[in-house]
Amino acid sequence: MKVIDEKGRLFGKLNVIDLLALLLAAAVAVFLVMKLAKKAAPGPNAGNGEPVTVTYTVAVSSVRPESYEVVRRFVDKAAGEKDRLMTGTQLLDGYVVDCVAVPHINYITTDDNEIKVVPSSGEDTRLDLTFTIEAVVTNTITNAVGSQEVRVGNSQYVKTAHFDFYGSIVNATWSYE
Repeated sequence: MKVIDEKGRLFGKLNVIDLLALLLAAAVAVFLVMKLAKKAAPGPNAGNGEPVTVTYTVAVSSVRPESYEVVRRFVDKAAGEKDRLMTGTQLLDGYVVDCVAVPHINYITTDDNEIKVVPSSGEDTRLDLTFTIEAVVTNTITNAVGSQEVRVGNSQYVKTAHFDFYGSIVNATWSYE
């Protein structure tokens, strides 16, 4: 018995071209099933669109006291006042819920190469601010709030309709509920 007969059929039953078409269709079906299964993977790290609340803090250095007074008018944790985040002209699903100020810290290298910490005083009235922000992200892979990704160490703009500061994310926690 021949594998391919004189009419081009395998074992006298199946045409070679039909077999290739069947194999191609099966390969496409397996590819599509794997692609869909990958998108639907469960779990908080899948980035599947489930909303997750992220709370993070942004440190901003060397701020004038007058600027901090503007922030205090719109953000007061004790009074429950918070200011909504925005990017460009779009409001975001996130809020500045607290802002803490401390005297600005200067780091000075002495003649014997030691680093001294010197808080600002006297005429140097600058402040270091720590903003606490709560926001909702729908993709826990990118952790994007607007166009900015929330990752410890990332630089971050803290922008609302009332103020805009640039700092660095120093802490973050995600609440999967």
